Amino acid sequence: MNLRKLAIRAAVLAPLAAVAATFFLNFCHLIYDCGCMSLWNGATQFCNIETAGPPDCPFCAQPNVAYGALFGTFVVQGVVVFAPGALGLGVRALLGLAAFPLVVGATGVVLGLLTGYWT
Repeated sequence: MNLRKLAIRAAVLAPLAAVAATFFLNFCHLIYDCGCMSLWNGATQFCNIETAGPPDCPFCAQPNVAYGALFGTFVVQGVVVFAPGALGLGVRALLGLAAFPLVVGATGVVLGLLTGYWT
């Protein structure tokens, strides 16, 4: 792959990763209804982990797992964007965008079940 193609694919990957990083806390709230908000609107200030007693948001209680889910998203996005093949950039961008809710959502649901968050 030549340098021009690499630069174009990197330009596709950058906003995908930015979307995942920017809206991670919004998605955390979507999964757990925990009170997490946009980075520009209080972030974890109103998360249920900030109040005494259960339930505690699993991602906020175990930030390494949350960071791992976000990093996993970046890895999947990178693989989708840079993998060899005939897929067009638009398809690669859509698949990379879909990686965010799929990876973080699957991790969040499994973590929520393992911690008994919804019981």
